[in-house]
Amino acid sequence: MQGKYYGGFDIHKESITGCILDEQGNVIREHKFPVKHKAVERFTEGIPNSNITFAIEACGMWQAVYRILSDLGYTTKLANPKKTHDIACNKKTDKVDARTLADLLRTRYLPEVWIPTDDILQLREITRYKSNLTRMRVQIQLKIKSTLLRMGIPYEKNIWTKAALKEIEKTDLQLKSLIHVYNVLIDEEKNLKKRIEIIARSKNETTLLLSLHGVGPLSALIIFNEIGDIHRFDSPKKLICYAGLCPGIYQTGDTQRTVKNNMVNKWLKWIMYECSWKATNCDPRFQRYFSMMEKKTSYQTARRATARKMLTIIWHMLMKNEPYRYSISL
Repeated sequence: MQGKYYGGFDIHKESITGCILDEQGNVIREHKFPVKHKAVERFTEGIPNSNITFAIEACGMWQAVYRILSDLGYTTKLANPKKTHDIACNKKTDKVDARTLADLLRTRYLPEVWIPTDDILQLREITRYKSNLTRMRVQIQLKIKSTLLRMGIPYEKNIWTKAALKEIEKTDLQLKSLIHVYNVLIDEEKNLKKRIEIIARSKNETTLLLSLHGVGPLSALIIFNEIGDIHRFDSPKKLICYAGLCPGIYQTGDTQRTVKNNMVNKWLKWIMYECSWKATNCDPRFQRYFSMMEKKTSYQTARRATARKMLTIIWHMLMKNEPYRYSISL
């Protein structure tokens, strides 16, 4: 088969709906097949690797399909799912989704997103797992406290010492089970924390980030992983938009209003809020800035503004390969 071809894959848990178009937009192939290496290979059989490019959506299973296509030697583009669905309007079937992806790729209107490297993806898994473990542990702690209150058992402010937990275990079987889960999570967190600290101090970018007040090993690694290649952001404003630290704008005619922007990196947004809160407690520069903004606006707006300022500094640090210092121009 000669000429250029464009493929689109609509990915599901157990199946893929694939569509291949030629340069004129005619459907060459359109099939549904399992999420398996051999099934994908059979679907693309007869088309040289250099003659076709595939588009897939950034869904929960995109990495598995991307690896299969990469192993087969095909070029693959990753699409923004919300923008793709907006273009497809109200038509929503697997065939339509696959054909839309292929057609957008053919016409060069595919809303493409950056594909992280395997190293970045692996580090994201580690940091997100650690963050989720912490959230689970906090939920268990709240459950233990609420169970104690319900049973009318008084407890001290710090009940998380080994001695205090052993005493609580004796009072109820449910509490004993909850404390066991709590101890397992604590041990897993400690092991991951050590691993993250080693990784964070072994990389040049995260070492630079650690020089910024309010940024620890975990937050430095999350910021580095979620940003990826800093050079894909031409300015601090683009990085701030990517993190969702500025409102979206809807404009039609003379009407203009701010709207909530959901197409952002929620992990980067969350960690910048966390770091900004710590920075306002330990860095005089951020303390002054936060106080000044809070007087003008509100607490939440001031905190978001502080997070924006920190992310602007981070952009300059990574771009210039320099540690944090007051003389960095903003």
